[in-house]
Amino acid sequence: MTEAVTAGAIPASQAARRERILDAAMDLATEGGWDAVQMREVAERAEVALGTLYRYFPSKVHLLVSALGRTFQTLHDSARVDEAGGTAQERVYRSVAVMTRYLARHRRLSGAMVRALMTADAGAARDVEAVGDLLVGFIASATHNPDRPATEHDTLVAHIIGKVWLTDVVTLLSGRMTVSQVLEDLEATIALVMRG
Repeated sequence: MTEAVTAGAIPASQAARRERILDAAMDLATEGGWDAVQMREVAERAEVALGTLYRYFPSKVHLLVSALGRTFQTLHDSARVDEAGGTAQERVYRSVAVMTRYLARHRRLSGAMVRALMTADAGAARDVEAVGDLLVGFIASATHNPDRPATEHDTLVAHIIGKVWLTDVVTLLSGRMTVSQVLEDLEATIALVMRG
């Protein structure tokens, strides 16, 4: 991730501070969406200096994109128990359904995180790429049996499904689709892309 401190490369105390910052940002976004996430307020809630916050996350976009990445990782980790069983199409559908339902239940938070993802500039490119990799990995892991790694084909399928999913989520968060419509669209997309 850009100049932002990555979670895997820091001591436990700094990792805990990073998590507090992400928690504070997510709490603010849950309460008031994009506009409620102000860097000074995040620093106060996380009980860190403003300069410390900027060392971890150079901007609000970096912060919210990282929050989305953490959300995807948490959802993926909790869904692994449910991935076993069923066809590859059923596993992929369950994976995207878990993400969709979570984002629909937390609309203000989701709107803020997705807005950050969609408006990120080149300065946040690595953070956005990391989130994209998580999404693709989340979907690709459901396309095959857990005892073998994802193939190039699995990854391509996951990219296509992920792009349709992201488009549908943006439409859902703007109020132009319901959760049921998104899930129906995704089920049809998954069947089409994974056919044969």
